[in-house]
Amino acid sequence: MIDLLRRRQLGDSVSEFIDTIPYFLDSDGESLWHIVPGGRSFGFEGDDLTEFVRLCVLRLLNTGGIPVRHAEEGELNWTEQAQYGTTTDEIANAIVAEWLAKGGGDPKWDWLWFVTRRVLHTSRHWQAEHSSKR
Repeated sequence: MIDLLRRRQLGDSVSEFIDTIPYFLDSDGESLWHIVPGGRSFGFEGDDLTEFVRLCVLRLLNTGGIPVRHAEEGELNWTEQAQYGTTTDEIANAIVAEWLAKGGGDPKWDWLWFVTRRVLHTSRHWQAEHSSKR
């Protein structure tokens, strides 16, 4: 079991990082591209990093996150990735297993993201309009 009270130089704890990971689910989304290096910033490697990634993925799923990839074509910005299973544990375990099978390194930016169902169904046109107003 990882130490949820461990802090990094930025000052936040593991628990705080995990609690706030869903912050962008209903806008830009969250990605393993951010989660894995986040775990390393706490000094996690090996089994501890794996547990950290799994806890983050579970948090995203339990707060309405859906695994997605950027859509290659079509009206929508995202494509749901339903191949991971149906329960949160099953999905989290499958995602972590896939990440580990790819070497457990830092994922590429476009590998896997999480968004809410509302964001999943937004069009590219709507997304572009609202992203430019930030």
